[in-house]
Parts: sequence; structure tokens; C-alpha cells
Amino acid sequence: MPTISVVPVTSERDYLAELGSTVASYLNVLTAIADCLASTCPEIGTSYRKRIEQLRARLSFQPTPEAIKASAKTVEEELKDYTMVAARYLDEHDLVLRRAVLSLSDIIEAMAHRHDFHGAGFREMTVRMETIGAEDSVPLAQTVVELRRYIESMSLETASMLEKLREEMAGVEERLRGTQSTDPSTGLLNSREITRQIEAYRASGLAFSLLRFELRGSVGEVVMKRAAAKIEAQFRHRDRIARWSDKEFLVLFQGPRAVAESRAGKVTQNLTGRYDLDSGVYVEITVHAHLTHQESAPVDF
Repeated sequence: MPTISVVPVTSERDYLAELGSTVASYLNVLTAIADCLASTCPEIGTSYRKRIEQLRARLSFQPTPEAIKASAKTVEEELKDYTMVAARYLDEHDLVLRRAVLSLSDIIEAMAHRHDFHGAGFREMTVRMETIGAEDSVPLAQTVVELRRYIESMSLETASMLEKLREEMAGVEERLRGTQSTDPSTGLLNSREITRQIEAYRASGLAFSLLRFELRGSVGEVVMKRAAAKIEAQFRHRDRIARWSDKEFLVLFQGPRAVAESRAGKVTQNLTGRYDLDSGVYVEITVHAHLTHQESAPVDF
């Protein structure tokens, strides 16, 4: 008799369970990608991590095949952009450090040269003092005066060299901050990076609007940090949010004009109001919104 094989019947519940497991695995992959970007180059990857985390959160609520397919394309674009930005950052970072090493080497070499010069002078003074007898008070006095001059000269030169070192180190820190793309206080993009992205979007021909939100009142760092968290929650992962100035945020919004105008009004309402400070007091903040569209948006908007 022929052998009859029994094929197990897979229920609809089994298919759903398998699909749920697959979606969960994909979301975990997104989390791993976000963590890798942030840990590999924190100065650049932090903002990308936030965007991918926002994407993951949205997929958790609507894990449709269309949404997952679109998210894969988005992640691919984010990774390409991250690669370009990180490479540029590392190149600029490396250049700054190389220049700093050369400048510091010159200063150290000059300090070593002056140290040798003063060392020779001190040795000469020591020999002269050793040969002076106790009865020769005038030559001894003259030698002491010359020795004091050497010490004063050395102190002034050392102070000058140290000041140059401090200035150079401060300059290095400033130049390194210039290569970063995020604001250290809020974690948002900084004005330099959002300007670069505005230029890139304009060159690509993509439609966008710029939404600038100016906070008015007693605006300090605590308020800006909390306002940054609020404004991030109001936009999609693909929109670019930056700290434009001490009291301003700038958003590169991708979408129709009508939607941009509507969103600007909602965000203004959300940011306006009371902010509780760590000291136990609170401040009232008002917000003024500016909206500019792609064809009329200057780089220094």
C-alpha cells in the first residue's frame, strides 16, 4: 500500500503569531541600528537614533506591509545620510586635531628652546657665584641682580607660552564644536547642520517648508530642553528639527503648504504656556511662529 504522509494543518492563529514574531524582529533590528548609529559616533548619531526610534514607535502602532516597506526605504536613506555626515565630521575632526598638534608642537619646541637658553644662563651664574669670595660684596650684588633679571624674564616668557597654550586649546575646542551637528543641550540638530540640510534639500528639488518658533519670556536652558522634547513629539521622523538660536527652533518640514501652516499653529499652541523649573518656580512662555516655503527660503532664514 502506498505511504500516506500527513501534512500538519497551520491555523490562521499560527500565521498571525508568525507574522507578529517577524514584525517584532524587524522592530528589534531598527532598535539595534539606532543604537549602533548613536554609539559609533555620538556627536552625529544621536539625532539619527531619535529619528529611527520615532519611526519604530509609529510602526509599533501600524505594522502594515506598506508601512514596513516604506520604513525600510526610510532607514536606507537615513543610513546613507548618516554615512555622508559622519564621514564629513570625521574628516573635519581629524583636520582640526592635526592642525592643533602642529601648533602645540611649535609652542612646546619654543618653550624647550627658551628653557635651554635660561638653563645655560643659570649655570653661568652659579659658576660665578661659586668663585666669588665672601669679601667681594659688590660683584656678588651684581650677580644677584642679574640672576633676578633672568628669573623675571623666564617667568614672563613662561607665562606668555602658557597663555598661548590656553588660547590654542580654547581654539581647538571651538573648532571641534564647529564640526558637530547636534546641540549639546537639547540634542537637536544645531544651526550649522540644519543649514547644510536646507542646502541639500534645495539642491535635490524636494518640497519643504521652514517653520521657525521663537520663544518669548524668561527663556533659559531648562525651558529650551523641555520645549525641545515637546516640539520633537509634534513632528514625524523625517522632518528635521534644530535649535536655531538661544531662544529659537527651526523645523525643515516636508509636506504641502497647507499642512505646514496647520502644523505651525498647533505647535505654537503646544509650546505656549507654563514651564515648571527645577527651582520650584515657573515661567510663562509665549511663542511666535514664522513660516517660509522652499522657493523663498534663504539659507540664513
